[in-house]
Amino acid sequence: MVQANVSSVVSARTKSEPVARAVRTAKAPRSTRIAGNTCRTSVGARRVDGAGFTRTSRADRAPVHGCRAAQACHRPARLSSPFRPGRTSLDSASDARRSASPRRSTAGGSVAGADPRVPEAVRDIPTPDRRLRVFVSSTLEELAAERAAVRAAITGLRLTPVMFELGSRAHPPRELYRAYLEQSDVFVGIYGERYGWIGPEMPISGLEDEYELSSGKPRLLYVRRTAPGREPRLDELIVRIQAESGSSTTPYDDPGELAERVADDLAVLLTERFAATPVPALPGLAAGWLPTPPTPLVDRLEELALVTGLLRDPAVRLVTVSGPGGIGKTRLALAAAQELSVERDAVWFVDLQAVSDPADVPGAVAAAVGVSVEGRRAVLDLVADRLAGRRVLLLLDNVEQVLAAAPGLARLLAHCPRTQLLVTSRSLLRLRGEHDVPLGPLAVPARAGGAAAVAGSPAVRLFVERARQADPAFELDDAGSDAVAEVVRRLEGLPLAVELVAARVRTLPPRVLLRRLDGALDLGGPGIDVPDRQRTLRATVAWSHDLLDEPERTLLARLSVCAGGATLDTAEAVGAVDGDLDVPEVLSALVGHSLVTPTDSGEGEPRFRMLDVVRTFAGERLRERGEETATRERWARHLATVSAAAGIGLSGPDRRLWQARLDAEAMDLQEAVRWAVATDRAELAVAISAPLARWWWARGLLTQMAAIADATAELPSAADLPEDAAGLLLWARGTMRIALGRAAEAAPLLADVVAGARQRDDPWLLGHGLVGLAMTLSPEDPTLPALLEESVAALRRSGDTWSVAFVLVPHGDAALLAGDLAAAVRAHEEALDLARELGDDHLTATLLDQLGLDALLAGDVGSARDRLAGAAALHRELGDQEGLAYCLDGLAGLSLLTGDAPAAARLSGTATAVRRSIGVAVWPMLQPLVAQLADGVRAALGEDEDRRERAAGATTDPWAALDAGLAAVAAR
Repeated sequence: MVQANVSSVVSARTKSEPVARAVRTAKAPRSTRIAGNTCRTSVGARRVDGAGFTRTSRADRAPVHGCRAAQACHRPARLSSPFRPGRTSLDSASDARRSASPRRSTAGGSVAGADPRVPEAVRDIPTPDRRLRVFVSSTLEELAAERAAVRAAITGLRLTPVMFELGSRAHPPRELYRAYLEQSDVFVGIYGERYGWIGPEMPISGLEDEYELSSGKPRLLYVRRTAPGREPRLDELIVRIQAESGSSTTPYDDPGELAERVADDLAVLLTERFAATPVPALPGLAAGWLPTPPTPLVDRLEELALVTGLLRDPAVRLVTVSGPGGIGKTRLALAAAQELSVERDAVWFVDLQAVSDPADVPGAVAAAVGVSVEGRRAVLDLVADRLAGRRVLLLLDNVEQVLAAAPGLARLLAHCPRTQLLVTSRSLLRLRGEHDVPLGPLAVPARAGGAAAVAGSPAVRLFVERARQADPAFELDDAGSDAVAEVVRRLEGLPLAVELVAARVRTLPPRVLLRRLDGALDLGGPGIDVPDRQRTLRATVAWSHDLLDEPERTLLARLSVCAGGATLDTAEAVGAVDGDLDVPEVLSALVGHSLVTPTDSGEGEPRFRMLDVVRTFAGERLRERGEETATRERWARHLATVSAAAGIGLSGPDRRLWQARLDAEAMDLQEAVRWAVATDRAELAVAISAPLARWWWARGLLTQMAAIADATAELPSAADLPEDAAGLLLWARGTMRIALGRAAEAAPLLADVVAGARQRDDPWLLGHGLVGLAMTLSPEDPTLPALLEESVAALRRSGDTWSVAFVLVPHGDAALLAGDLAAAVRAHEEALDLARELGDDHLTATLLDQLGLDALLAGDVGSARDRLAGAAALHRELGDQEGLAYCLDGLAGLSLLTGDAPAAARLSGTATAVRRSIGVAVWPMLQPLVAQLADGVRAALGEDEDRRERAAGATTDPWAALDAGLAAVAAR
């Protein structure tokens, strides 16, 4: 029932500089967006103009967690048990029980308990971190006190404030604050005396622009009542806001009053607007998610109808949208998936752009779908089990670089008859039943002849739409239409090429664009051996690059090391050297030039990405500059920062945020570790990989990472590792072996960890080394209780609350083995209090299962029922199948104790089938009780009936069995 110590947490006590620096500087990722259609709602006496919300973002995917323990089978000890024939209880331990404490405020400042103003239905809004994003717009220095008060009000409601002082700059570029605003859910405007900064080429201030860009979102607007020095343009803005239908402002006198009003208004808004948000009934899976393209699909109506028509045929299982890079495959596939989403149980987007190893594809699919890896079965088999029977669509983007993964995808389709794959690829998968939808260039005008003659051309329409994004005043008129027509003809209708060129119209009118393109697109001479269209696209990228200024070229080249794109924090860490670049400003320019695109990856903030053709070109420029090694060094050290902070964050209330961040960084993390090993940087490899051991496991990458850990230990630089880093590497190698079922190999490694930690007086590493060593032992080993007792004491001394909670679970189980039920209950209750305080739902569920078992052993049927019901709700939410099996065991024991032996046999059969399906065994410490439960059921029913009932349970859907078991015990 206890999770193996497959990584838990790397605490800030590590002296290794990359890790220590990480804990000081890394930021928690932000939450995610929800979007929808416009409607209007009143809030008290105030009106809020905004959008009705339907989920289009990633939601509560199954969180990362470690496996229960080493799966070695030992000879079980025997306990006196209520499950033995003729027994009804062991003894009473009611006096040892303590009720679980309510959740308290977390260390991070957000409230772990429920705000009474927020309705129950809204406390579980299905976003990665379960928090809506509230964009706060105001001038910064003038209203600093108000912003601090509003931030506290927002976090007090368990929502996420979006505020640029959290790590950006005083005047963020328009492209950046627009990207953040687009991914926010509610707009809060605060107005005092200042109108705000007006940027270059902007007719209005950023303050007013943010208000304009918030159209379609719920708006809460507040004006300071006393403002004798209010600037005229701000007065004009406030008057206009008050005059507009659906918008009004609320006065306030001081920051305290403002915070109270904001909290009340948000609470009402949540009640009236978000409580009705539907939550799909797909236990333990991420909600269907598709990224929102930055621009709409232009033309392609015939191709769109073809793709959707094929996928509406249940007999069609695989559709591949094929074509060269930059042709628009992803945008077409997203449009098709969006249209079909209302007809499916779920639609998931699997981004394979940064995946280069076919072996990594199953983990990417599992992460997108929200399936955590449990046990040792193949990852795609676990995914298939969860998707079987559901009508779902998987959109796999950029498959051409991992075509060797195609057979695995074929097996997935074979096991999931209602699952369909929509694939984008430059090459076909060559699988049976594959339907190819080849995508060609957009049609170009056949001849010139004025604006009316060329305006209907799809290529011209795309040019005009993208040009208007760069310059809203752009119009296709007769004076420039012939030049536009010739430009798109010269670009052969390639969508990416058209977008790159159209992005320049603000400074280069169409006639000038055409003239500048003449030399750039001269393909008559010798060139690389690729088709002409590919050469045209590459030449267009080079042309666009040549128009960049030096800072823009520099940042574009440096960002090419980021395989999966970059958050703003990453771009600043990788892109600037001693402050030589104003990264937000330059990044905004690259977005404006269409060379970098802000995308929604489910993390809650934009991820800035390049298409493959652009990234390849930029990488060549980086090598020409002689900066590749230095840039990769900054990139890898930044990822060490992220890894160390995530190692802690995965065990706290923001774990879903951190999981989304790590899933987005997955390919970069793997590439960075491999680069560190290949370049003999052992300390850096440890700093990136060790804190995330259980996340690697959940992504199905534990075998690969165990091999990398061993390779790191063999590096020449490993001999010079600081003692802390060396101990951490040894611990990671040992715990990974436990998770892989190689406990005998793990034992000597962990014994060395313990010896080194004692010598250095490192309580954190000592505690985790001891609990790891305990997991390599047989349950009846006489040294087991002492190891766990010392582990608890060491971790208490380290100050790591999560680790204390974690190790109290096996500590309590050891007390059970020794027959001390009261001590077991004390340990498990304390651990439950800590898990709830930390907001760790997975550990909470584990402990509720364990306390349900404790109650059964005490003969306390009511408490056992309540504990198991609480655990069941969390297992369903988390999709935790291993935990589900233990909960089914508990319900089986409860059924036997209340006189329904056939139900007990069926539930036990279901639990066994679940474990078999994910490749795990009962944790050795609990094998005695599970064995005694089986003996009790067999004695009550007889061999034949027991076998029949267990077989029936083995074929029952486990979640249905859980519901039936709960209903039955509630009725008794």
